Amino acid sequence: MQSLFSPIRLGTLELPNRILMPAMHLNYTMDGKVSQQLIDFYVARARGGVGLAIVGGMPTLQAAGPFFMPLIKSDEFLPGLTQLADAVHEVGGRVAVQLYDAGAYAHQMSTGVEARSASAHVSKFTREPCHEMTQDEIDEAIGAFADGALRTKKAGFDMVEIVASAGYLICQFLSPRINQRTDQYGGDMENRMRFGLEVAQAVRDAVGPDFPVSIRIAGNDFVPGSHTNKESQVFAAAVQEHVDLINVTGGWHECTVPQLTSDLPRGAWHYLARGIKQAVDVPVAASNRLGDPLQAEHFLASGFADLICMGRPLIADPDLPNKAQAGDLGAIRPCTSCNQSCFDHVMQMKPITCMVNPIAGHEGDRAVTPAEAPRKVMVVGAGVAGLEAAVTARLRGHDVEIHDRGDRIGGQVEWAAEPTFKPEFPTLLGYYRGRLEALDIPLHLGSEVTPEIVAASDVDAVLVATGARPLEVPIPGCDRPEVVQAWDVLRGRAPVGDEVVIVGGGSVGCETGLWLAKIGTLTPEELYFHNLWGSETPEVLKELLFHGSKDITVVEVYRKLGKDLGSRGWIVRTKLEKFGVHTHVNTEVAEITDRGVVCKGEDGEEVVFEADTVVLALGSAPDDGLLKALRDEVDDQKEIVGIGDCTKPKKIPEAIEAGFLAACEL
Repeated sequence: MQSLFSPIRLGTLELPNRILMPAMHLNYTMDGKVSQQLIDFYVARARGGVGLAIVGGMPTLQAAGPFFMPLIKSDEFLPGLTQLADAVHEVGGRVAVQLYDAGAYAHQMSTGVEARSASAHVSKFTREPCHEMTQDEIDEAIGAFADGALRTKKAGFDMVEIVASAGYLICQFLSPRINQRTDQYGGDMENRMRFGLEVAQAVRDAVGPDFPVSIRIAGNDFVPGSHTNKESQVFAAAVQEHVDLINVTGGWHECTVPQLTSDLPRGAWHYLARGIKQAVDVPVAASNRLGDPLQAEHFLASGFADLICMGRPLIADPDLPNKAQAGDLGAIRPCTSCNQSCFDHVMQMKPITCMVNPIAGHEGDRAVTPAEAPRKVMVVGAGVAGLEAAVTARLRGHDVEIHDRGDRIGGQVEWAAEPTFKPEFPTLLGYYRGRLEALDIPLHLGSEVTPEIVAASDVDAVLVATGARPLEVPIPGCDRPEVVQAWDVLRGRAPVGDEVVIVGGGSVGCETGLWLAKIGTLTPEELYFHNLWGSETPEVLKELLFHGSKDITVVEVYRKLGKDLGSRGWIVRTKLEKFGVHTHVNTEVAEITDRGVVCKGEDGEEVVFEADTVVLALGSAPDDGLLKALRDEVDDQKEIVGIGDCTKPKKIPEAIEAGFLAACEL
């Protein structure tokens, strides 16, 4: 990877490689002051070989909301910031600060004052009103950016970055949709750029010509009536005289285009960075879904950008750069772009962790250490809980073997990834397959473990990870032949008719409904073919893209669909609408009869949904038969530990964490 691991200079700063870790909310600083958790997190990434890590955003005046960000508003925060910079430097790393002002994205409930922006409007992000900034407020905001930049330099950081992306204050001045001013800061593009350029000039003046400055811009706002890449090129060309790097990302927080999840194809925003690079002479960084080192290398070699931002991939594996440079790609824990433990935690005001990396956020108190007394360990179940337990136990020096009654590893992840639209989940199983092989862990598939087998073996401990099974809810008529379980549908084990009612509107019900609704629609390859050759009109293609061969209805007893989907909820709900899935909330199923699914509707009246197939998606229950039998029959001979869904069904992050912790306690 000649391009990815070649050095590059940003002004006076030379980086050893082209990998940047962009600023991300972590919620590690509850009082705004640098915590040991924050230091440990970034030190681990510095040790892992990242070229430059950017910490933030750090509010200069107003934050977006009640998120626990590190602050740089006054000199009282300098000691902690200095400690962070020094700690990263001690391990040979480089670290920067990102400065931002939320503008209209500031929540009044957090700041205690009304938000201000380029012009008065109701923010689509906060749903709160904001007022037009006065000249004094504009001057104050510019001065706060300059003061923050100077503190960045005083604290010993290597670079400062200005946020002009994600819909924050500078974006609000740039956007013709928001900026309706009639003074020198509003009107044509030259005037709308004025505030951002004055911020950049003030930051440069504050830190001097020899301190590196970056600006992170939106390559496209993806907001109707706002900037596209064309306008972003104009701003980039103007601001480049004040900065040493232009860091390009996607759209605003309020846009209705996925930015972080696996719904966005890998590297899909490369054209945004490429467009900016064509307009400027300073280095350009590309962002969003660029965690694959081979793809990153291709983008650099193709001239799309000069540096690559890897954010969540470095949460998933802080050692990604070192592993990639060594050519050990199979050892990299892959980010699945699930957002379950990172972005979702931010929105829940919890410290971020990581679905695939149980050490993330716990760098100071979790580590894989050698066992004091190596033991012989049997892991039963090759789902993600069992796989993580086996790998971690082996790394600690235990003699490990893993058994599963199926013919493939992965449990639910193996068969659910494709139909539930999680294209990156198979990379996690690929990682575990590689680890089992590299660590020489015997894998026994088609192996049904019994208490007798365990009793006759010479193992010291058994980690039971047998997973879950569909929850059986006693709905009258659920034993009818047209009634099937969602799990069987997703696994291709149950035929499905053309008129389908799904009972249960959680994640499984919604995603099953969406998968069935797409049957008979155009595939991406087919759509590309028809667009390339003009074989159908755009109107016909849109109809074929969104209307398949089945009529799908999802019935949910609660008020909201997909409550357990987290930040992907809006994406799935939008897709359900686009693909014509009928959804009914506050609707309770009474029975299933010859007439169909009989329900009590929102108004309390009876409603019947006709169906030739009824799919039950009502949750899961522990598959704990073996665990109970082992505890009854061999608990006095072996250590028996239940992990994952067989103790209490949860989600993948909890399953992987349970496997890790159980192995650490052996």
